[in-house]
Amino acid sequence: MKIPQFIEYKTAFDASLPPITASALEYWLSRNGVFVRAQRQGIKACFPIANCRIASLAVLEPYFQMEYPRVPLEITKLMWLLSESAGENEILFHLFFKTGGWHLEVPAQIATPTSVTPLISSVDSSYETALIEVHSHANMSSEFSEADNREETGFRIFAILGKLRSQPEINTRIGIYSHFYSIPARWVFELPEMLAEKVPT
Repeated sequence: MKIPQFIEYKTAFDASLPPITASALEYWLSRNGVFVRAQRQGIKACFPIANCRIASLAVLEPYFQMEYPRVPLEITKLMWLLSESAGENEILFHLFFKTGGWHLEVPAQIATPTSVTPLISSVDSSYETALIEVHSHANMSSEFSEADNREETGFRIFAILGKLRSQPEINTRIGIYSHFYSIPARWVFELPEMLAEKVPT
């Protein structure tokens, strides 16, 4: 019996990829670049992390699949309202899908106008087990910062709520162990009319 490797390195000779065998992530060398690929309960993703041209290999296409329904409107609205109530400070949310629906948790945290840190990060904590992580940037842009890039190291969906007092917006991406790929927020969340979706570039 083959023991799954944490990371596997593959070459795409065919565009139809086989089932994932790595326990964490796979790197794929293809005609149109280097891709990262992974799956966990609820989500599957594959996207480019380096552009290059390599003759004789197959072309790969990025994909994102969420096996659950979108986060319902009432939860998206609640995160927005709680973010507004936090004033100038950031606020952190964790979301899980269990017993047939989405559940929102606001973990114990230390928040400032430029950062938010959960107080508990043990193996069974919401920090370690959440499928979606959302935090706010108060009235600043919902762009992911360099600090966000350093801190968002797991495999999950990440989102930021920003410009809360002017033109509220949400920015969403999939993260695979410090590799990131922007996705439309509407793929993950039901959005209230006044919350704009920051379009991936």
